[in-house]
Amino acid sequence: MHDGEQTRVGRFFDRHTGLLRALALVALIWGAGYLTWRIGWSGEGANPILFAMLLATEIYGVYALATLTWFSWSRPAAVRPAATPGRDVDVYVCTYDEPIEVVMATLAGCGALTYPHTTYLLDDGRRQEMAELAAMTGAEYLTRPDNSHAKAGNINAALPRTEGELVLFLDADHVPMPDALDAVVGYFDDPRMAVVQTPHDFFNHDSAQHYSVGRHEQSLFYRVVCPGKDRHGGAYWCGSAALINREALLAIGGVATETIAEDFHTTIRLLRHGWRSRYHDEVLVQGLAPHDLDGYLLQRDRWARGNLAVFTLPESPLRARTLSPLQRLSYLASLFAYLAPPMRLLLLLTLGAVLWTGALPMKISVVALAALWLPSVALNLSAGMALARGYMRIPETAHYELLTMEIYTRALRCIVWPSKTAFKVTPKQGCDGGGLDAVRKLHLVLFCTVLLASGTALRLLDLAGVGPLPDMPGIAAVVVPLLGLIELRRLLKTTLAVGRRRQRRLVYRFEGDAEANCYSPEAHTPARLVDASASGVGLVAAAPLEIGARPAVMLDLCDATGAPHRIAVQVEVRSCREVDGSFLVGATIIDIDAEDRLRLMEWCYVVCSHERLRGHRPAAPIPETDAIVISLDDHREGAEQLTPIAMPAVHELPG
Repeated sequence: MHDGEQTRVGRFFDRHTGLLRALALVALIWGAGYLTWRIGWSGEGANPILFAMLLATEIYGVYALATLTWFSWSRPAAVRPAATPGRDVDVYVCTYDEPIEVVMATLAGCGALTYPHTTYLLDDGRRQEMAELAAMTGAEYLTRPDNSHAKAGNINAALPRTEGELVLFLDADHVPMPDALDAVVGYFDDPRMAVVQTPHDFFNHDSAQHYSVGRHEQSLFYRVVCPGKDRHGGAYWCGSAALINREALLAIGGVATETIAEDFHTTIRLLRHGWRSRYHDEVLVQGLAPHDLDGYLLQRDRWARGNLAVFTLPESPLRARTLSPLQRLSYLASLFAYLAPPMRLLLLLTLGAVLWTGALPMKISVVALAALWLPSVALNLSAGMALARGYMRIPETAHYELLTMEIYTRALRCIVWPSKTAFKVTPKQGCDGGGLDAVRKLHLVLFCTVLLASGTALRLLDLAGVGPLPDMPGIAAVVVPLLGLIELRRLLKTTLAVGRRRQRRLVYRFEGDAEANCYSPEAHTPARLVDASASGVGLVAAAPLEIGARPAVMLDLCDATGAPHRIAVQVEVRSCREVDGSFLVGATIIDIDAEDRLRLMEWCYVVCSHERLRGHRPAAPIPETDAIVISLDDHREGAEQLTPIAMPAVHELPG
């Protein structure tokens, strides 16, 4: 498994699980003691409304720590079941309006899959260019006369028209690694296995959901929470990068269509009918994360509304009595996770009200503050950081909660009154200019920033003896403005991050290394290819190339099997600068043959991605000196059928 995105602190706690568990237990015990004191002894003389508001956020904080402890208690290593030859496997690639380059990359990955299979392009856009692309890549083309029930309906329309025993589901932008099927087919030796989900990982590290290179908002979910759910029998289909038993889907009437979160809903229905699910903790698919704030918020809004609507259905964890108690708790925790951003909003509103009115949510002495409140907060934050195992830091948690607190708060209505909004596909390409246009979309973030900034400023004036606000008693006159400054700093960091973010390229480029030669009427210039995409290349040339020139470039690229191919590309030079005696050239592709473009896509999305994830190219042998063997706990169910994976040593990514 690839852990390059994990922080050093996370790797430390991965190695010292005893210390991790001890810290979590101490934090939970202390938190329970603090809450007991809060409820029983801190309310006298406090404002009852503010008392309830703050207490709700504190209870949720301890609850969130308890669920994270449950999921993160142990993190078994990923293993691959013994390969099972001869199964009939289909690959479904669902598309609607995605750009042809995006779908081409996914089909290139499907073509490189080493396990025998049939690829189907399920086109809800009924586009002629998609039919032609399917024919060129060896995929079968399927469409239907309407778009009822969006992606779920698209899948349901295809199920009776195909015959594969197993189906690998891929979104249009999710490119599989060559061994993706080999890694998970063996799970279906269990005749009741319905779903095997794998992590969602993303190659565009400049996306709106990447806080830093290699670490994104979903890292904690896929690398910590999902393995925990797997221990409880609560793994679920996450829409893509999952292998599913076709018979199981047909047995329950196909993919659920009652909500726009068909994956989560369908999984619970499968488990209610006696099927099983598993999670395979190994990155086998690389996708496109939302490139800008609009796409990010659109996607998260759809997830929240669709998943929370499950509360109104028989598949609600509160009503689905055929699920095991651990499964019900696991799925309930998944839905309650949507409360985290609204709880942050409630905390900010509570703090703002205290700053402006001087009314207190609790009465606490200096001794109790130091002996109960401060240790409780410090232990909760420290344990949360440790349990995240380096896949999410505290500032990152705050950032994502602030970004989503408006849409998740609005989505809470779906618990009792599901939204009828149509399914909207997340945009797969575009540029992000940031600035005020992006910042002003965060209405509640801006409101809370103004609320706390003005309230804190007036309280600081009050400390100086010139403030106009009602007096605040005792130590609260110092502690409350200090808390205001801490939360204001978080709000400003998120606002500045959104405003400063810029993404100029329409298509993400992949770093790699290959031989290149540039030809013009005047000269032949040797070069190296250092990055590429569907629309451009980056070269290190032996001599300068004139900006605006349109040379022919020959690229010597290897495919996923290691076979060499010579790719002809005509480019337009957009930039050229000298660095250490060589010349860095940026160029836009203006002409390339369709077959050559497909080879280029395979090199970018499969060969280069595989090298980043595994430390070697798909066809290259794993260096024995760098290999580690991943095993599983002996007591794990089915362990006798599993074989270890040999993976390359992990190296930390920059940033």
